[in-house]
Amino acid sequence: MLGNWSFGDYFTKDAIAWAWELLTQVWKLPAERLLVTVYQTDDEAYALWRDMVGIPEERIVRIGDNKGAPFASDNFWQMADTGPCGPCTEI
Repeated sequence: MLGNWSFGDYFTKDAIAWAWELLTQVWKLPAERLLVTVYQTDDEAYALWRDMVGIPEERIVRIGDNKGAPFASDNFWQMADTGPCGPCTEI
């Protein structure tokens, strides 16, 4: 999966647009074969994939917490118990 994160350089809208452009326009991967994941409560990323990029809802997967702990998810990035963290989206 192509994943991305940043400390304040740009925002979700830009990261999603650039990643999609790289995969579908530069590398010519077929858009209809790709799906994306978002953290379960990341409504911003979900809406951007659906509305800006045009991914059908059935190809956007919300990933929740695992291991019985809040924010213990494949779509929630964190450095350690404290420090920078936040939801992520992957293709």
